[in-house]
Amino acid sequence: MASVRLCSRCMRIDPAPVLGSASDFVRAAQNAGEQPRRFLPQIHDTVPKGTVIGVSARWRAVLKLASQVAATETTTCLQGESGTGKEVVARFIHARSARRLGAFIGINCAALPDGLFESELFGYERGAFTGALQTKPGQIELAGGGVLFLDEITEMPLSAQAKLLRVLQEREFCRLGGIRPLRMNARVIAATNQDLASAVARGRFREDLYYRINVFDIRIPPLRQRGHDVLLLAANFLEQCSRTNGGVRVQLTERASDALLAYHWPGNVRELSNVLERAAIVCDGPSIDAEHLSLAARADAASLRNTHLPTLERQAIHQVLRDVDGNKARAAERLGISRTQLYSRIRKYELQTRPVQDA
Repeated sequence: MASVRLCSRCMRIDPAPVLGSASDFVRAAQNAGEQPRRFLPQIHDTVPKGTVIGVSARWRAVLKLASQVAATETTTCLQGESGTGKEVVARFIHARSARRLGAFIGINCAALPDGLFESELFGYERGAFTGALQTKPGQIELAGGGVLFLDEITEMPLSAQAKLLRVLQEREFCRLGGIRPLRMNARVIAATNQDLASAVARGRFREDLYYRINVFDIRIPPLRQRGHDVLLLAANFLEQCSRTNGGVRVQLTERASDALLAYHWPGNVRELSNVLERAAIVCDGPSIDAEHLSLAARADAASLRNTHLPTLERQAIHQVLRDVDGNKARAAERLGISRTQLYSRIRKYELQTRPVQDA
């Protein structure tokens, strides 16, 4: 069986005896009327690890929109499930833009506590607060000339949303404790795994900021809607595994390829990468078969998680918050999670808490 090699610099398909699964993909795509050589984009080296690969109609539509908006300075919003590759698309836009030589600065809005968000975003002057021993530039400054990527923007505190709106309107900001306005010279790309319009309707996201952020909307399709892209992505991930495992190459059997195509992929491209990394370790030979993928166990766990765990988690958090009279610091300690994670779950499950101190 002829195989293919993925060129990490330009994502072309070249004949070479490397990965049988990719040749299966190419044949299937050709049988479906696709032309893989035509649609695999040539991109800048700054796009990481070739995960922009794909020839399905849905993925080609995403890359077309990304290429079109890359030539502009338009604020862009990427919406899609977790693990679909929103940051990959953001980096693709950056690499195709006039700002490609500038920095790509990413902030995970869900990972920052409310009290630190503004100092991280805007920076601060020396003496602005206790512990501010020296001036620190914020992420907006560091992204000057490049791109500021705001991941999971629906998790941004409402107070910070108001200040971000003003920055986007005026294109200037002040560091905390500062009096001199600084010019913003960064393009903003936002991403979320939530539906922004629904977040606005629930009061979790400012409507005026929604219109500023959602100027150019790109919906990233889940992996289950990308057809045979899963096999080309699998080939790429296995080639990466071979480079980190001393050059040892493995290939997918026909049964394994069929299993990958049949699986629902709730974790999307990120889950595919993890599944193949594990399978490459446990296969103990040159071929990965269906049982090495452990997809049946994952499907059972996903079914349990989707039907039971969210309900149980909501009930547990609600009960603990009642037990501690709404004190979030004590609740987070009892639950064994950080306060930021607790805030995120309170918003996710729309829990009503009593107005008490956080600590």
